[in-house]
Amino acid sequence: MLSKVHTVALNGINGEIVVVEVDINRGLPRMKVVGLPDTAVKEARERVKSAIKNSGFDFPIARIIINLAPADLKKEGSHFDLPIALGILAASEQLNADLSEYIFLGELSLEGQVREVDGVLPSVLAVRGRVPKAVVPYNNRTEGALVSGVEVYGVKSLREIVAFLSGEEELLPEKPLDITEIVREKSDEELDFADVAGQAVAKRAL
Repeated sequence: MLSKVHTVALNGINGEIVVVEVDINRGLPRMKVVGLPDTAVKEARERVKSAIKNSGFDFPIARIIINLAPADLKKEGSHFDLPIALGILAASEQLNADLSEYIFLGELSLEGQVREVDGVLPSVLAVRGRVPKAVVPYNNRTEGALVSGVEVYGVKSLREIVAFLSGEEELLPEKPLDITEIVREKSDEELDFADVAGQAVAKRAL
């Protein structure tokens, strides 16, 4: 069976929607990721397999092909773990839900916890006006909520998101945040260039 799940690939600060296509067929048990994945995406195979099993689901003993489309766009980062896992569960009919209105971002631990990732803000910005909902790691939920026009849900585990998508549990979207209020609440003493990673030339110019 074929399933499709949406996520985002970043190129600098610009994001593009990526379709994670999962096809499960008979054949020698194997999981292959295609579509210009980097090392972190290729290593998702082992994390996803363990996360699915340790979350109480069955990992298909079959030939699994995962295509990250568009194929000519380089895919980087561990945030592809969650959409890949959900694609496998949907293709193996362990998850019956409409996933078309969501993008998913999140790294998975071997026990199925959803770990925080980089680039949530530009990723959610990239889908505004195109995809109405975003599922992100719980620790990234306030970052995603800075984007108006997208419902952002923070999740802690693979089991939690599957239960939510299946209608077994309720999750409320994060309350949208106003970045101007956040900046206004910070005192001058709290703003420090030491908190900015890299960008030495820009910091010196400022």
